[in-house]
Amino acid sequence: MTHTLISFLGKARKDEGGQYRTATYDFNGEKKTKQFFGLGLLEVIQPQQLIILGTSGSMWDVFYEAFADSEQQEAHWIALSDSAEADQVTQQQLDACSIDLSEKLGLKCLLKLIPYGVNEQEQSTILKIMAADIAYQDQVSLDLTHGLRHLPMLGLLSAMYLQTAKQVHIEGIYYGALELTENQITPVMKLDGLLKIADWISALHGFDKTGDIAPFSDLLKQEGMDAETANLLKIAAFHESTLSITNARGPLKAFSKKTSGELPGIASLFTDSLNERISWKNQSSIYLRQREKSIFYLQQGDYVRAAALGYEAVITQYLKKNNPSADVENYEVRDEVRKTIETQLSKSELVDYKLLRNIRNSLAHANRPNKEEIQTILSDESLLQKKLTELFSQLLPEK
Repeated sequence: MTHTLISFLGKARKDEGGQYRTATYDFNGEKKTKQFFGLGLLEVIQPQQLIILGTSGSMWDVFYEAFADSEQQEAHWIALSDSAEADQVTQQQLDACSIDLSEKLGLKCLLKLIPYGVNEQEQSTILKIMAADIAYQDQVSLDLTHGLRHLPMLGLLSAMYLQTAKQVHIEGIYYGALELTENQITPVMKLDGLLKIADWISALHGFDKTGDIAPFSDLLKQEGMDAETANLLKIAAFHESTLSITNARGPLKAFSKKTSGELPGIASLFTDSLNERISWKNQSSIYLRQREKSIFYLQQGDYVRAAALGYEAVITQYLKKNNPSADVENYEVRDEVRKTIETQLSKSELVDYKLLRNIRNSLAHANRPNKEEIQTILSDESLLQKKLTELFSQLLPEK
């Protein structure tokens, strides 16, 4: 597993004295005086590989100058200087310098030419170039200090991309805040929190698509929540996946009680969003909980769970109507309702009930329905969505 530092290189900017500005960066008490932040970070975190990304007009010559101490390297530097001035640095030039830098720095060093990122195609190209030399499950640190003003944003997106595409572990995202220099000391910021926020946004998006609340558990542990409390969400997610809504409700109520509705650290930004998504636990009856979740699954396009839970909600409704004191989760009791419910339904309700049951059976058993009407409904998503919506409206009244 290789630890790689990825750093950006920007265009040259000279101060009034004609020299490129040097800063003393404070790495949590360890100070490094450098022209280029990435070289100081390199000494602190000691990765096995350094990748520097820059455009055809980046300050490659200025960066390389400090390492050019032979005639051949001097020739490389002169060529780089002319090319950088003309915004015409080539990958071939950078490859030659990469060999020199690898020897000087004592680690594998890659200099990579990237486009300016002025459009979507160029932006995706930057991400591909960045990921090309990163292996599956590698470790990566990102330096967002230098480079064009929009490249740090791409850097953050690249971290998200690497996490997803190659399951890379992001060790840190660093920024040397030159504009905050005080008493000749430049603070170093770790921007990992931005990535955590992105993880929460991704988890919320995933929940809205699938209804899976389990990913929030690990995110909450990262923010310091004790494992016992955070794991309640995983327990609830398991029971929801088996359509045991009552068993899912208990862990969610316990979670809310233990957290008092407030979440720690970065998670506090998403307290209201998470509470809203588990608010169904407050429904007063199992029927209403089943109803709400079946409608949720339908909205998310999870038709198997929507039809199955919607059908069970119908059974629960008629069971409570005829025998309020009965154990609504007892299989024998529910099975008896299934045998007698058809005698209690109106003609129109009976048609809807049988249709929902047949849709549920076809989806649950993954077989080809023998009724032409069911075949038609299941042949088109819009038809299935519309029909289940109509059936729920007729069979699952809000009480």
